[in-house]
Amino acid sequence: STNAPMGGILAVRLLLLQACFASERVQRRTTACAPHMCTGMASEQAPCPAVSAARSDPVLVRAPHNLYFRNAAGFAADILYVSKDGEEISQGILAPGSRRDFPTLYGDVWRVRAVKPGQAGDGTLLLEHEPSTVRLEACECEQPTFIDCKKPPFKGPRWTKADPVVFENRAGLPVDLFWWNGTCEELVSWDQVGGVQAMQSKAIQATQGHTFRIRNAFTQQLLMQHTLADVVIRGCDDGSERMAGPELDSLRVQTAELAAEHGKLHEMLALELASLVSALKHAAGNRSSASIQESAFRASPMHAVSPLGSLIGASSSFIGGYN
Repeated sequence: STNAPMGGILAVRLLLLQACFASERVQRRTTACAPHMCTGMASEQAPCPAVSAARSDPVLVRAPHNLYFRNAAGFAADILYVSKDGEEISQGILAPGSRRDFPTLYGDVWRVRAVKPGQAGDGTLLLEHEPSTVRLEACECEQPTFIDCKKPPFKGPRWTKADPVVFENRAGLPVDLFWWNGTCEELVSWDQVGGVQAMQSKAIQATQGHTFRIRNAFTQQLLMQHTLADVVIRGCDDGSERMAGPELDSLRVQTAELAAEHGKLHEMLALELASLVSALKHAAGNRSSASIQESAFRASPMHAVSPLGSLIGASSSFIGGYN
């Protein structure tokens, strides 16, 4: 009878020691991860990727899952499956703004190439994607307040399309998986007593777009966050935009200079035209004044009966008088 209470006390102490050990261990093992490991959203791909030697080597022991491609580029994209022989097999053309899911296995390799017939960049590799399990790490993340939904485990039939996902614990300590609905967190690894142990996997039936939070099974410290997101196709930066940048700036400067020169020429032309019009008006005014003066001079009495004319007339009369 004495051994039973002692055994219970020892078990409790052992659990407390395990919790303390796990807490200390997670504090030591947390590392600075990529930002998307804590936010759940992967960063956008900028440069054009190089073609790798990766080939499909599907893991048949894993259940197939859905791979969603969404084309956010301004042109069509060719979805290609890379076979074991390295051959790229087209699975369809995805128009701009379109979204489509493809069944796939872990270990498959997919590529996406640009479709620009007759244009530069046709066939350019936009991305290469290899589906894999979600590897859980112990990251140094900001610590949002943990709000438990306090709901019983969901065991009913799903009304949405099932998107299977496998989480693989590489954090080095037991973890709990929570579905975060934007308000509170619901435990989804409830069947794993003591949390999902290190190096173990947890497969769940999820829904595309759901966000999961990974926490220390003992301290509830947030270690990672993951969102089931689409593989987004974007027009990668192959350097052409950077090369065209200085040229565009130069053209803009030249255009501004030409516009300024055009404005100056317009002003000069306007001044010249104004001067010409003024000169023409002045010349016309001078001619009109001269004509008026000439007409007035011709019409004056001094011009009609000149002294010479008077003398001629007088001499004529004198001559006539002598006859």
